[in-house]
Amino acid sequence: MKSKGTASWIIRYQLFGKRRQYKIGGYGKGHEELLDLEGAIKLTIDCRQKLNDGIDPKLDIERQKQPKLVTFDDCANKYFEKKCTKIKTAYVYERVYNNEIEPHLGNIRIDRIHSYDIDNVIQRVLDSGRPAIANQVLLFIKRVYRLATKYGAVTVNIAQEFSQVDDAGGADTKRQRFLEEQEIESAFAVFREHPIKIPRSTYIALALLLLLGNRKMELLSAKWEQVDLKRQIFKLFANNTKTDAALVIPIPDKVLPLFQDLYLLSGDHEYLFPKRRASKHPHISPDTINDAVACLFGISYGNRKRGPNYMKEEGVHHFTLHDLRRTFRTLLSKLGVRRDVAEKCMNHSLKGVEKTYDCYGFFPERVDALNRLADLVMPLIQYKSMTITNL
Repeated sequence: MKSKGTASWIIRYQLFGKRRQYKIGGYGKGHEELLDLEGAIKLTIDCRQKLNDGIDPKLDIERQKQPKLVTFDDCANKYFEKKCTKIKTAYVYERVYNNEIEPHLGNIRIDRIHSYDIDNVIQRVLDSGRPAIANQVLLFIKRVYRLATKYGAVTVNIAQEFSQVDDAGGADTKRQRFLEEQEIESAFAVFREHPIKIPRSTYIALALLLLLGNRKMELLSAKWEQVDLKRQIFKLFANNTKTDAALVIPIPDKVLPLFQDLYLLSGDHEYLFPKRRASKHPHISPDTINDAVACLFGISYGNRKRGPNYMKEEGVHHFTLHDLRRTFRTLLSKLGVRRDVAEKCMNHSLKGVEKTYDCYGFFPERVDALNRLADLVMPLIQYKSMTITNL
């Protein structure tokens, strides 16, 4: 008896030398969630049969309560559940799944997916001219099938025989794409010509990625508590960086108006870039800016219709948001910034003994480096401030 007026049916048993018990139901009649004597006897007989077969009935019930992995989507969500808290760039896998895999495999029973189905999904991406994404698609499918095999959703891992070289985008090569100064000027001109696809807040985000060298989500998920406009600093907390290293970024004088405008655009929201529509993220979605830039290259995801390649018309070859970070680092070298200072600007982790003993942050040197970079880049992006004071 747990409380006045309630009672439960309890089965006690011994298995492998250990005494155990668990509740098989609540006592009562005339209700589907309650058990009368007859129902309790039936369940007890069933439990005794499992015990005779060496099965722990309590454990068996708990297993039955676990979500069933039936479709590919079930297994993909199980993968996200297990990995997303451990991988800071989990949004990359979510984007690849939502855009490239889920529309074609998501609702199919994973044990009924054929090798040809996997091949077709990869081939669609290859036909769109994105070999690196094709590799990510294959890698994700393999990981989901490995999980499905582990949990018994499938008996054979049909994705195991697919290889990156023979079936996807080939061997990975390190990207070396960066934007020349003329390309920066042309790209931002295209951005200004399409304010619907590239609204002002997105334009500012693209500019800041180029001017400060942040990783994308370090910027897009930042809160205003990290920004001090009076002291002109932008603080990155350790738990929001890839290297788990905090960094105080100096905001150059010429870049300050971008933050001032961004504050007005955010409408006193706690995030620099608030979400624009219903989303599980409190800030702008990780894919929003990627999709906007890709659209100007005539690239569309899912079932959306492709548009013109406006960038190609202006002589700008394809680039991604991460290429802006590579451009940032390349321009620092071009300006003659010392390697150790430039690497600190990138918030790259030091190697070996240096990591343990060199704790200097090069803040004065980084102030000078980023101000010199702003002198070079701001005329190229031609940003016109909304604020009255334009430093």
